Amino acid sequence: MSKYLLEIGTEELPANFSHSVINQINSLIEFEFDKKLIKFNNIICTSTPRRIVLLLEGLVDQSDDKTLIRKGPKATSAFLNGVPTNAAIGFANSLGINIDDLEIRQTEKGEFVFGTKIEKGESTRSSLSSIIPKVIKNLQGPRFMKWGCGSFKFSRPIRWVVSLYNDEILDFVFDECDPKISIGNKSKSHRLINKIIEIHSSDNYFELMAKSGVLVKREERKEKIVNLINHESQLVNLDPDLSDHLLNELTDLVESPNLITSNFDRGFLNLPVEVLSTVMKNHQRYIPLLKKDKTFSKLDLSSEKVISTNFFVLSNGLKESNYIISKGNEKVLRARFSDAKFFVESDKKVSSKERNEKLKSVSYLKGMGNVFQRVKRIEAISEKILNYLNDQSLDRKKVIEAAKYCKNDLCSEIVYEFPELQGIMGGKYLRNEGFSKEICIAVAEHYLPGFYKDDLPSTKYGAIVSISDKIETLISIFISGKRPSGSSDPYALRRNLNGVIITIWQFELDLDIENIFEELLEYWNISLPNLKFVKEKVLNDLIEFTNQRIISYLDELSISKDLIKAICFIETSTKKRIMNILDLKIRINTINQLKVKADFSEIQKVISRVSKLAQKGNLKTTIFSCNDYVNPDLFEKECETKVFKFIKELEEIVKLPNWDYFQLFSLFKTNSDNLNELFDNEKGVLIMAENPELKNNRLNLLGLVRNYSLKIADFTLFNS
Repeated sequence: MSKYLLEIGTEELPANFSHSVINQINSLIEFEFDKKLIKFNNIICTSTPRRIVLLLEGLVDQSDDKTLIRKGPKATSAFLNGVPTNAAIGFANSLGINIDDLEIRQTEKGEFVFGTKIEKGESTRSSLSSIIPKVIKNLQGPRFMKWGCGSFKFSRPIRWVVSLYNDEILDFVFDECDPKISIGNKSKSHRLINKIIEIHSSDNYFELMAKSGVLVKREERKEKIVNLINHESQLVNLDPDLSDHLLNELTDLVESPNLITSNFDRGFLNLPVEVLSTVMKNHQRYIPLLKKDKTFSKLDLSSEKVISTNFFVLSNGLKESNYIISKGNEKVLRARFSDAKFFVESDKKVSSKERNEKLKSVSYLKGMGNVFQRVKRIEAISEKILNYLNDQSLDRKKVIEAAKYCKNDLCSEIVYEFPELQGIMGGKYLRNEGFSKEICIAVAEHYLPGFYKDDLPSTKYGAIVSISDKIETLISIFISGKRPSGSSDPYALRRNLNGVIITIWQFELDLDIENIFEELLEYWNISLPNLKFVKEKVLNDLIEFTNQRIISYLDELSISKDLIKAICFIETSTKKRIMNILDLKIRINTINQLKVKADFSEIQKVISRVSKLAQKGNLKTTIFSCNDYVNPDLFEKECETKVFKFIKELEEIVKLPNWDYFQLFSLFKTNSDNLNELFDNEKGVLIMAENPELKNNRLNLLGLVRNYSLKIADFTLFNS
């Protein structure tokens, strides 16, 4: 068994490409090897900021033979009275086989001549010479560049390539580069060591590079970084503020991790912790250190109780330079913090009301006015949501006030410089001006959730403003005709709507989104009279889009496929019921609790039988009253009367103000025998009677039972 080592040496790669290239190479190699029938035992693909590495182990030296079966001419054209024609001879010659090796096979279109050709396996070494250039050329990433006079594009200029098949150099053609890339066995050490490393075998490649200051394996670097941070954090008795995103980015920025402890001036602790953290993590890639006994409030303008003046710097340099590196980073951070301090102090001199007025000069979507007008729409949406909820525990004025000022910080200097802080700083500035805590927290959290598995607003005030903000965006963009299509979603509307759905689900808000959409489209029509759009078209598009996202969310919750279908894929007239997410959640929870009971399956079968037979009738699924649809005078047997009484009981239940789905199902359970009786040979009746009057009466009876069952779910869609 053989090994193959590929190392592509480059200038410093962007962190996001350095990470993504690993999966790309894995997929491309496996695809090409599968085509060539080349077998191997193991693949290692990794990267550093300066090199991309592929190691294949357990390689066969020759690929498997390939058996190709080719279809030729019709048998009648290939052979005449058993003698091969020119067509047969030509076909055999094209395959390089004898006429005698041809065979006649029966197909759907008649008898045809077939030939089997054996293609001998190729040398793996030879195949790699063509596969590797193809793999490199097929790698993708943002902002690929040319260098020199060549036409080849890559993330960064390629400076060397190591290509070893066992202990021999495997050369390949890479002619689009000028200057030409050297392919051999010479690599380079860590940049600061600056040595040429001659590699004679892949067996000790990783150990050799480690001695030269390069931890090639990404997971090893990541583990070392985590260990360094944990160890140093324990020594200073502080908690590192290290997200997965920052950890991955740091891993892809260094070849030899070296942790340095630095500190900043205590005077900067009068800045909000979010400002300090954003500067350190997002802009400088430092690791903030938090106090063990920290007390944190999203509304604090000071961070003294939360964060330490110490912070970690992950260096790619040598340890002997730690002092110089530390002082350099402290100087940079001091300048960044000084700017932030100036911005915050300047913002505090301007009231939120004044900043709100400035929103009139900030443009929004074409035709949708400015951001000030957008905020007015967010207020209107919040008010409509409050009307729907009718929640007496909420202070309406505070919700509207929070909506009114939710975008005030867009005209602040700190948010202009650090857009990541929008909302957060708005809440802090309002609190500094004396606004109530509920209003300030709602403003600070109204962008939540911003992404999958992000935190939700902590209060119902924040939840309402968050929903209103996202719905405004959704409607405005749909009216503008910019609905997402395929994978294209430039305004992140899927993520936006997911946030609405999750918030409603978790807070259990009794909102019918369809009704809200309908009312708001009318509001848009009135408030923006020059805006031309077809209300019905936009509404249908919004409903369709929302249905898709709701179903997708249920799938993410690992709800069973059959339950999702039964709850959501109800026929058109009742399909829109899933737009009430709270009702949807209640029905799902009800079914899940009922399904574990022993008698559920039998009851489901009865309801399903009734529902399927009811489809033969003409009763609409929106009908729930026997009046004008069922005539008791046409009943011939007691079983019909029993079912009629059952429907009357169902009518009475749903008239109650506080009925629930358990009550409804319980009634189905109680009457399951009565329903079964309808189909009993002796006690039952012939539903599809020859008399049209009797038949329609019985089908309507079944149709009403089905309609009430659909209030819970479509029982025909459950797996038996």
